[in-house]
Amino acid sequence: MHKSLLMMAAALAEGLRVSRRVAVVGGGSAGVAAARFLKQAGHKPNVFETGASFGGVWAERPTNNVVYKNLRTNLPKQVMQSPDLDFPSSLPSYVDGRALGAYISTYAEKFGVEATFGARVLEVTPLADDRWQVKYETQQGCVEDDYDAVVVCNGHYEAPYIPEIPGQDEWLNGDRSIIHSLHYNVPEPYEGKSVLIVGGRSSGVDISRELQNVADWTYIIEKKCSDLVSDSQKRVTHVPVGAALNADGHLYVDSTKAPGPPVDSVILATGYVYAFPFLQEDEVGMEFEGRRSCRPLYLHLQHAERPTLGFVGIQLAVPCPIPTFEAQSRYLGEAWATSEGALTPLGERQSWVAQRLSTIEASGREQDLHYTTAEGSSAWAYIRELVDAAPSPPKTSWLDSDDFDARLST
Repeated sequence: MHKSLLMMAAALAEGLRVSRRVAVVGGGSAGVAAARFLKQAGHKPNVFETGASFGGVWAERPTNNVVYKNLRTNLPKQVMQSPDLDFPSSLPSYVDGRALGAYISTYAEKFGVEATFGARVLEVTPLADDRWQVKYETQQGCVEDDYDAVVVCNGHYEAPYIPEIPGQDEWLNGDRSIIHSLHYNVPEPYEGKSVLIVGGRSSGVDISRELQNVADWTYIIEKKCSDLVSDSQKRVTHVPVGAALNADGHLYVDSTKAPGPPVDSVILATGYVYAFPFLQEDEVGMEFEGRRSCRPLYLHLQHAERPTLGFVGIQLAVPCPIPTFEAQSRYLGEAWATSEGALTPLGERQSWVAQRLSTIEASGREQDLHYTTAEGSSAWAYIRELVDAAPSPPKTSWLDSDDFDARLST
Protein backbone atom coordinates (compact mmCIF):
# COMPACT_ATOMS: atom_id res chain seq x y z
CA MET A 1 0.00 0.00 0.00
CA HIS A 2 1.19 3.52 -0.79
CA LYS A 3 2.82 5.24 2.21
CA SER A 4 0.26 8.08 2.14
CA LEU A 5 -2.57 5.57 2.28
CA LEU A 6 -1.00 3.88 5.28
CA MET A 7 -0.75 7.22 7.07
CA MET A 8 -4.34 8.15 6.26
CA ALA A 9 -5.60 4.73 7.29
CA ALA A 10 -3.77 5.05 10.61
CA ALA A 11 -5.25 8.50 11.25
CA LEU A 12 -8.75 7.24 10.53
CA ALA A 13 -8.24 4.23 12.75
CA GLU A 14 -7.33 6.58 15.61
CA GLY A 15 -10.65 8.33 15.20
CA LEU A 16 -9.26 11.54 13.66
CA ARG A 17 -12.12 11.76 11.20
CA VAL A 18 -13.50 14.89 9.60
CA SER A 19 -17.26 15.34 9.32
CA ARG A 20 -18.30 17.44 6.37
CA ARG A 21 -21.54 19.10 5.36
CA VAL A 22 -22.17 17.80 1.83
CA ALA A 23 -24.58 18.94 -0.89
CA VAL A 24 -25.85 16.01 -2.96
CA VAL A 25 -27.20 17.16 -6.32
CA GLY A 26 -29.84 14.68 -7.47
CA GLY A 27 -32.15 12.18 -5.77
CA GLY A 28 -31.97 9.27 -8.20
CA SER A 29 -30.20 5.98 -7.56
CA ALA A 30 -26.75 7.61 -7.45
CA GLY A 31 -27.94 10.37 -5.10
CA VAL A 32 -29.57 8.06 -2.55
CA ALA A 33 -26.50 5.77 -2.55
CA ALA A 34 -24.24 8.79 -2.05
CA ALA A 35 -26.33 10.13 0.84
CA ARG A 36 -26.45 6.71 2.51
CA PHE A 37 -22.70 6.16 2.48
CA LEU A 38 -21.80 9.76 3.30
CA LYS A 39 -24.06 9.54 6.33
CA GLN A 40 -22.50 6.24 7.39
CA ALA A 41 -19.05 7.82 7.09
CA GLY A 42 -20.07 10.52 9.56
CA HIS A 43 -20.90 13.32 7.14
CA LYS A 44 -24.06 15.44 6.91
CA PRO A 45 -25.53 15.07 3.42
CA ASN A 46 -28.31 17.28 2.10
CA VAL A 47 -29.95 15.91 -1.06
CA PHE A 48 -31.40 18.38 -3.56
CA GLU A 49 -33.95 16.78 -5.90
CA THR A 50 -35.77 18.74 -8.59
CA GLY A 51 -38.73 16.36 -8.64
CA ALA A 52 -41.36 15.58 -6.01
CA SER A 53 -39.89 12.21 -4.96
CA PHE A 54 -36.81 10.03 -5.08
CA GLY A 55 -36.08 8.18 -8.30
CA GLY A 56 -34.70 10.70 -10.78
CA VAL A 57 -35.69 9.72 -14.33
CA TRP A 58 -37.35 6.60 -12.86
CA ALA A 59 -39.65 8.52 -10.52
CA GLU A 60 -43.41 8.25 -10.95
CA ARG A 61 -43.46 11.89 -12.07
CA PRO A 62 -39.98 12.44 -13.55
CA THR A 63 -38.64 15.83 -14.54
CA ASN A 64 -37.75 14.68 -18.08
CA ASN A 65 -39.13 12.16 -20.57
CA VAL A 66 -36.13 9.91 -21.18
CA VAL A 67 -38.05 6.84 -19.92
CA TYR A 68 -40.54 5.99 -22.66
CA LYS A 69 -43.86 4.31 -21.88
CA ASN A 70 -43.01 0.64 -22.49
CA LEU A 71 -39.38 0.73 -21.37
CA ARG A 72 -38.02 -2.16 -19.37
CA THR A 73 -34.52 -2.23 -17.97
CA ASN A 74 -31.90 -3.87 -20.15
CA LEU A 75 -30.27 -5.37 -17.04
CA PRO A 76 -31.81 -8.01 -14.76
CA LYS A 77 -32.79 -6.81 -11.31
CA GLN A 78 -30.32 -9.24 -9.74
CA VAL A 79 -27.31 -7.23 -10.98
CA MET A 80 -28.92 -3.78 -10.73
CA GLN A 81 -29.89 -4.05 -7.08
CA SER A 82 -27.79 -3.45 -3.99
CA PRO A 83 -26.76 -6.69 -2.26
CA ASP A 84 -28.16 -5.00 0.87
CA LEU A 85 -31.68 -4.67 -0.58
CA ASP A 86 -33.43 -7.03 -3.02
CA PHE A 87 -36.15 -6.13 -5.46
CA PRO A 88 -39.46 -7.82 -4.55
CA SER A 89 -39.29 -11.48 -5.61
CA SER A 90 -42.66 -11.13 -7.35
CA LEU A 91 -41.17 -8.85 -10.02
CA PRO A 92 -39.76 -10.22 -13.28
CA SER A 93 -36.02 -10.06 -13.89
CA TYR A 94 -36.39 -7.08 -16.24
CA VAL A 95 -38.47 -4.47 -14.47
CA ASP A 96 -40.26 -1.40 -15.78
CA GLY A 97 -39.54 2.21 -14.87
CA ARG A 98 -42.21 2.38 -12.18
CA ALA A 99 -40.74 -0.63 -10.33
CA LEU A 100 -37.23 0.83 -10.45
CA GLY A 101 -38.48 4.18 -9.16
CA ALA A 102 -40.26 2.42 -6.28
CA TYR A 103 -37.06 0.50 -5.48
CA ILE A 104 -35.05 3.73 -5.23
CA SER A 105 -37.65 5.20 -2.86
CA THR A 106 -37.57 2.03 -0.73
CA TYR A 107 -33.76 2.21 -0.65
CA ALA A 108 -33.90 5.80 0.58
CA GLU A 109 -36.40 4.88 3.29
CA LYS A 110 -34.44 1.81 4.44
CA PHE A 111 -31.20 3.74 4.84
CA GLY A 112 -32.65 6.94 6.27
CA VAL A 113 -32.01 9.20 3.30
CA GLU A 114 -33.88 12.51 3.31
CA ALA A 115 -34.09 15.22 0.66
CA THR A 116 -35.22 18.71 -0.17
CA PHE A 117 -37.72 18.04 -2.97
CA GLY A 118 -38.70 20.58 -5.59
CA ALA A 119 -35.23 22.10 -5.27
CA ARG A 120 -33.35 22.94 -8.47
CA VAL A 121 -29.64 23.63 -7.99
CA LEU A 122 -28.74 26.73 -9.99
CA GLU A 123 -25.09 27.37 -9.14
CA VAL A 124 -22.25 25.57 -7.43
CA THR A 125 -19.37 27.98 -6.89
CA PRO A 126 -15.95 27.24 -5.36
CA LEU A 127 -14.97 29.13 -2.21
CA ALA A 128 -11.74 29.33 -0.27
CA ASP A 129 -10.42 26.27 1.58
CA ASP A 130 -12.02 23.78 -0.84
CA ARG A 131 -15.55 24.74 0.25
CA TRP A 132 -18.53 25.47 -2.00
CA GLN A 133 -21.46 27.84 -2.24
CA VAL A 134 -24.67 26.23 -3.49
CA LYS A 135 -27.51 28.33 -4.87
CA TYR A 136 -30.81 26.53 -5.30
CA GLU A 137 -34.40 27.44 -6.08
CA THR A 138 -37.66 26.21 -4.54
CA GLN A 139 -41.22 27.49 -4.72
CA GLN A 140 -40.32 29.78 -1.83
CA GLY A 141 -37.50 31.43 -3.79
CA CYS A 142 -33.73 31.23 -4.12
CA VAL A 143 -31.41 30.19 -1.29
CA GLU A 144 -27.62 30.31 -1.00
CA ASP A 145 -25.78 28.06 1.43
CA ASP A 146 -22.17 26.97 2.01
CA TYR A 147 -20.99 23.36 2.04
CA ASP A 148 -17.73 21.59 2.77
CA ALA A 149 -18.13 19.29 -0.24
CA VAL A 150 -20.46 18.66 -3.19
CA VAL A 151 -21.27 15.40 -4.92
CA VAL A 152 -22.94 15.60 -8.32
CA CYS A 153 -25.48 12.81 -8.95
CA ASN A 154 -27.74 14.29 -11.62
CA GLY A 155 -27.14 11.51 -14.16
CA HIS A 156 -26.39 11.96 -17.84
CA TYR A 157 -29.77 11.85 -19.56
CA GLU A 158 -30.54 15.55 -19.98
CA ALA A 159 -28.56 16.79 -23.00
CA PRO A 160 -28.92 14.56 -26.09
CA TYR A 161 -26.00 13.88 -28.40
CA ILE A 162 -27.23 14.86 -31.88
CA PRO A 163 -24.83 13.93 -34.67
CA GLU A 164 -25.59 15.01 -38.23
CA ILE A 165 -26.37 12.31 -40.77
CA PRO A 166 -24.72 12.90 -44.15
CA GLY A 167 -27.29 14.27 -46.58
CA GLN A 168 -29.93 15.04 -43.95
CA ASP A 169 -30.44 18.64 -45.08
CA GLU A 170 -31.32 17.50 -48.61
CA TRP A 171 -33.51 14.69 -47.23
CA LEU A 172 -35.52 16.83 -44.80
CA ASN A 173 -38.78 18.30 -46.01
CA GLY A 174 -42.16 19.15 -44.53
CA ASP A 175 -43.23 15.52 -44.23
CA ARG A 176 -39.99 14.10 -42.84
CA SER A 177 -38.70 14.44 -39.30
CA ILE A 178 -35.69 13.80 -37.06
CA ILE A 179 -36.03 13.37 -33.29
CA HIS A 180 -33.78 12.11 -30.52
CA SER A 181 -34.89 9.07 -28.51
CA LEU A 182 -35.33 11.45 -25.55
CA HIS A 183 -38.55 12.53 -27.27
CA TYR A 184 -39.74 9.04 -28.25
CA ASN A 185 -42.58 7.61 -26.16
CA VAL A 186 -44.76 5.08 -28.02
CA PRO A 187 -44.53 3.34 -31.43
CA GLU A 188 -48.02 4.21 -32.73
CA PRO A 189 -47.06 7.50 -34.49
CA TYR A 190 -44.76 5.44 -36.76
CA GLU A 191 -47.43 3.05 -37.98
CA GLY A 192 -47.02 2.39 -41.71
CA LYS A 193 -43.86 4.50 -41.95
CA SER A 194 -40.29 3.56 -42.75
CA VAL A 195 -38.04 4.61 -39.88
CA LEU A 196 -34.29 5.02 -39.62
CA ILE A 197 -32.85 4.37 -36.16
CA VAL A 198 -29.32 5.66 -35.63
CA GLY A 199 -27.57 3.69 -32.88
CA GLY A 200 -27.39 0.03 -31.95
CA ARG A 201 -27.09 0.19 -28.18
CA SER A 202 -29.85 -0.25 -25.60
CA SER A 203 -32.35 2.43 -26.65
CA GLY A 204 -31.82 1.71 -30.34
CA VAL A 205 -32.46 -2.01 -29.84
CA ASP A 206 -35.52 -1.31 -27.66
CA ILE A 207 -37.11 1.11 -30.09
CA SER A 208 -36.43 -1.05 -33.14
CA ARG A 209 -38.09 -3.96 -31.34
CA GLU A 210 -41.15 -1.82 -30.56
CA LEU A 211 -41.40 -0.67 -34.18
CA GLN A 212 -41.01 -4.13 -35.69
CA ASN A 213 -44.73 -4.85 -35.92
CA VAL A 214 -45.80 -1.25 -36.39
CA ALA A 215 -43.51 0.42 -38.91
CA ASP A 216 -43.57 -0.47 -42.62
CA TRP A 217 -39.77 -0.82 -42.63
CA THR A 218 -36.95 -0.21 -40.16
CA TYR A 219 -33.38 0.79 -40.95
CA ILE A 220 -30.73 0.56 -38.22
CA ILE A 221 -27.34 2.28 -38.46
CA GLU A 222 -24.93 0.67 -36.01
CA LYS A 223 -21.17 0.49 -35.56
CA LYS A 224 -21.06 -3.31 -35.51
CA CYS A 225 -22.51 -3.46 -39.01
CA SER A 226 -19.91 -3.49 -41.81
CA ASP A 227 -22.16 -4.25 -44.81
CA LEU A 228 -25.76 -3.77 -45.86
CA VAL A 229 -27.82 -6.65 -44.44
CA SER A 230 -31.53 -6.81 -45.25
CA ASP A 231 -34.34 -9.13 -44.15
CA SER A 232 -37.52 -8.62 -46.20
CA GLN A 233 -39.60 -10.87 -43.93
CA LYS A 234 -38.76 -8.79 -40.86
CA ARG A 235 -38.80 -5.60 -42.95
CA VAL A 236 -35.45 -4.45 -41.62
CA THR A 237 -32.12 -3.33 -43.09
CA HIS A 238 -28.93 -3.04 -41.04
CA VAL A 239 -26.72 -0.27 -42.35
CA PRO A 240 -23.05 0.57 -41.61
CA VAL A 241 -21.96 3.90 -40.16
CA GLY A 242 -21.31 6.46 -42.88
CA ALA A 243 -24.51 5.84 -44.81
CA ALA A 244 -26.07 8.97 -46.29
CA LEU A 245 -29.64 10.13 -46.76
CA ASN A 246 -30.66 11.36 -50.19
CA ALA A 247 -33.28 13.80 -51.41
CA ASP A 248 -35.15 10.85 -52.96
CA GLY A 249 -35.66 9.56 -49.39
CA HIS A 250 -33.41 6.52 -49.69
CA LEU A 251 -30.29 5.60 -47.75
CA TYR A 252 -27.08 5.06 -49.69
CA VAL A 253 -23.80 3.41 -48.74
CA ASP A 254 -21.37 4.96 -51.19
CA SER A 255 -23.33 4.56 -54.43
CA THR A 256 -25.34 1.53 -53.31
CA LYS A 257 -28.96 2.11 -52.36
CA ALA A 258 -30.02 0.33 -49.16
CA PRO A 259 -32.84 -2.20 -49.74
CA GLY A 260 -36.20 -0.87 -48.59
CA PRO A 261 -38.58 2.05 -49.15
CA PRO A 262 -37.74 5.76 -48.71
CA VAL A 263 -37.15 6.88 -45.13
CA ASP A 264 -40.01 8.85 -43.56
CA SER A 265 -38.64 9.45 -40.04
CA VAL A 266 -35.32 9.34 -38.19
CA ILE A 267 -34.88 8.50 -34.49
CA LEU A 268 -31.44 9.27 -33.05
CA ALA A 269 -30.66 6.67 -30.38
CA THR A 270 -27.23 8.21 -30.00
CA GLY A 271 -26.97 8.78 -26.28
CA TYR A 272 -26.19 11.94 -24.37
CA VAL A 273 -23.46 14.45 -23.59
CA TYR A 274 -22.61 15.44 -20.04
CA ALA A 275 -24.47 18.47 -18.72
CA PHE A 276 -23.99 20.21 -15.38
CA PRO A 277 -25.71 23.58 -15.85
CA PHE A 278 -24.94 24.59 -12.26
CA LEU A 279 -21.16 24.31 -12.81
CA GLN A 280 -19.07 26.80 -14.78
CA GLU A 281 -16.16 25.06 -16.48
CA ASP A 282 -13.65 27.86 -16.00
CA GLU A 283 -14.56 28.37 -12.33
CA VAL A 284 -14.16 24.72 -11.36
CA GLY A 285 -11.36 23.83 -13.79
CA MET A 286 -13.25 21.20 -15.77
CA GLU A 287 -14.17 20.27 -19.35
CA PHE A 288 -17.57 18.71 -20.04
CA GLU A 289 -19.79 21.13 -22.00
CA GLY A 290 -21.20 19.31 -25.04
CA ARG A 291 -18.69 16.52 -24.56
CA ARG A 292 -18.98 12.78 -24.15
CA SER A 293 -16.42 12.84 -21.36
CA CYS A 294 -15.93 14.70 -18.10
CA ARG A 295 -12.46 15.71 -16.96
CA PRO A 296 -10.31 15.78 -14.85
CA LEU A 297 -11.91 13.05 -12.71
CA TYR A 298 -9.71 10.76 -10.67
CA LEU A 299 -11.14 7.21 -10.58
CA HIS A 300 -14.11 8.62 -12.52
CA LEU A 301 -15.47 10.17 -9.32
CA GLN A 302 -13.29 12.89 -7.76
CA HIS A 303 -12.03 16.15 -9.22
CA ALA A 304 -8.29 15.56 -9.40
CA GLU A 305 -7.42 19.13 -8.33
CA ARG A 306 -10.49 20.07 -6.28
CA PRO A 307 -11.02 16.87 -4.28
CA THR A 308 -14.10 18.11 -2.40
CA LEU A 309 -16.05 18.01 -5.67
CA GLY A 310 -17.23 14.48 -6.37
CA PHE A 311 -19.32 12.73 -9.02
CA VAL A 312 -21.25 9.47 -8.63
CA GLY A 313 -22.66 7.70 -11.68
CA ILE A 314 -20.54 9.26 -14.42
CA GLN A 315 -19.64 5.98 -16.13
CA LEU A 316 -21.48 4.61 -19.12
CA ALA A 317 -22.85 1.12 -19.76
CA VAL A 318 -22.27 -0.11 -16.20
CA PRO A 319 -23.68 -3.66 -15.80
CA CYS A 320 -24.17 -3.29 -12.04
CA PRO A 321 -25.18 0.35 -11.51
CA ILE A 322 -26.29 0.54 -7.88
CA PRO A 323 -23.40 -1.56 -6.50
CA THR A 324 -21.05 0.70 -8.47
CA PHE A 325 -22.68 3.84 -7.05
CA GLU A 326 -22.34 2.37 -3.56
CA ALA A 327 -18.63 1.66 -4.01
CA GLN A 328 -18.04 5.17 -5.37
CA SER A 329 -19.98 6.73 -2.51
CA ARG A 330 -18.13 4.65 0.09
CA TYR A 331 -14.83 5.84 -1.40
CA LEU A 332 -15.86 9.52 -1.30
CA GLY A 333 -17.15 9.13 2.25
CA GLU A 334 -13.79 7.83 3.43
CA ALA A 335 -11.77 10.33 1.35
CA TRP A 336 -13.73 13.25 2.77
CA ALA A 337 -13.26 11.92 6.30
CA THR A 338 -9.59 12.92 6.00
CA SER A 339 -8.41 16.48 6.53
CA GLU A 340 -7.03 16.55 2.98
CA GLY A 341 -10.32 15.38 1.48
CA ALA A 342 -8.44 12.82 -0.60
CA LEU A 343 -6.81 9.41 -0.17
CA THR A 344 -4.01 9.96 -2.68
CA PRO A 345 -1.59 12.86 -3.34
CA LEU A 346 -2.36 15.45 -6.03
CA GLY A 347 0.39 14.21 -8.35
CA GLU A 348 -0.92 10.65 -8.27
CA ARG A 349 -4.43 11.82 -9.09
CA GLN A 350 -3.20 13.95 -11.97
CA SER A 351 -1.08 11.08 -13.34
CA TRP A 352 -4.08 8.73 -13.30
CA VAL A 353 -6.15 11.23 -15.30
CA ALA A 354 -3.31 11.85 -17.76
CA GLN A 355 -2.96 8.11 -18.38
CA ARG A 356 -6.68 7.74 -19.11
CA LEU A 357 -6.65 10.75 -21.44
CA SER A 358 -3.66 9.41 -23.38
CA THR A 359 -5.55 6.15 -23.93
CA ILE A 360 -8.59 7.80 -25.48
CA GLU A 361 -6.52 10.26 -27.49
CA ALA A 362 -4.75 7.30 -29.07
CA SER A 363 -8.05 5.63 -29.94
CA GLY A 364 -9.83 8.84 -30.99
CA ARG A 365 -12.91 7.77 -29.00
CA GLU A 366 -13.59 10.40 -26.35
CA GLN A 367 -16.66 8.46 -25.12
CA ASP A 368 -14.41 5.61 -23.98
CA LEU A 369 -12.95 7.70 -21.13
CA HIS A 370 -15.54 6.51 -18.63
CA TYR A 371 -16.04 2.93 -19.84
CA THR A 372 -14.66 0.60 -17.17
CA THR A 373 -13.90 -1.92 -19.92
CA ALA A 374 -11.88 0.51 -22.06
CA GLU A 375 -8.52 -0.75 -20.74
CA GLY A 376 -9.40 -4.42 -20.36
CA SER A 377 -10.89 -3.98 -16.88
CA SER A 378 -14.45 -4.64 -15.70
CA ALA A 379 -17.09 -3.08 -13.50
CA TRP A 380 -16.47 -5.63 -10.74
CA ALA A 381 -12.71 -5.02 -10.88
CA TYR A 382 -13.40 -1.29 -10.56
CA ILE A 383 -15.54 -1.90 -7.47
CA ARG A 384 -12.72 -3.97 -5.96
CA GLU A 385 -10.26 -1.18 -6.73
CA LEU A 386 -12.40 1.39 -4.91
CA VAL A 387 -12.90 -0.85 -1.88
CA ASP A 388 -9.19 -1.70 -1.67
CA ALA A 389 -8.21 1.97 -2.03
CA ALA A 390 -10.29 3.22 0.90
CA PRO A 391 -9.65 2.42 4.58
CA SER A 392 -12.20 0.00 5.96
CA PRO A 393 -15.01 1.67 7.91
CA PRO A 394 -17.18 -0.29 10.35
CA LYS A 395 -19.07 -3.14 8.68
CA THR A 396 -22.21 -1.31 7.66
CA SER A 397 -22.73 -2.64 4.11
CA TRP A 398 -22.01 -5.56 1.82
CA LEU A 399 -18.87 -3.74 0.64
CA ASP A 400 -17.31 -4.27 4.09
CA SER A 401 -18.45 -7.86 4.61
CA ASP A 402 -16.16 -10.87 4.90
CA ASP A 403 -17.68 -12.46 1.80
CA PHE A 404 -17.20 -9.36 -0.38
CA ASP A 405 -15.20 -11.22 -3.04
CA ALA A 406 -17.71 -14.06 -3.09
CA ARG A 407 -20.51 -11.60 -3.76
CA LEU A 408 -18.61 -10.07 -6.69
CA SER A 409 -18.05 -13.49 -8.27
CA THR A 410 -21.73 -14.49 -8.23
